[in-house]
Amino acid sequence: MRQGTVVDGNVSRYPESHFFDFVVDDQSQLQRFTQGNLVTGLNRPWLLSVSDTVDELTVRRATPGLAAGRVALLVCGECGDLGCGAVTASIRIDDDTVTWTNFLWEDGYSEPSTVTGPSSAMTFNRSDYEGVLRGAYEKVAALPYNELDDRGRKSLWPWQWGR
Repeated sequence: MRQGTVVDGNVSRYPESHFFDFVVDDQSQLQRFTQGNLVTGLNRPWLLSVSDTVDELTVRRATPGLAAGRVALLVCGECGDLGCGAVTASIRIDDDTVTWTNFLWEDGYSEPSTVTGPSSAMTFNRSDYEGVLRGAYEKVAALPYNELDDRGRKSLWPWQWGR
């Protein structure tokens, strides 16, 4: 979970971002890659795009803004936009394995750079990998979410004041 502070007019909001992290060999990817306020795309406020994230992680869909065969693992915790920067990896799916390699920091407009974190490949059993991602939408939908804290209050027109 990530929590931030947003000043919305005269009101301060404290939105919480509940998401699933990738844990590999008992270590969180957020701990491996220390590039800032990052989350995965399996984030409750972005529920409508969770299916796209799963399709990208299983190479059924290209990740917009990245070269073919690359996927965003961790993205900006505020908006999820590649333009803020993301930890990306080359992904290869074989008959029995899924492999993440060549970890980079990419933002879509400057040259990709190396990241602080693992330098070696991460290889997963394909059926286990796909099994973890299967049902991700339902699992993310079950995470706590407060739309008012996340999106703020809606503005009122002058004739609505005092109602």
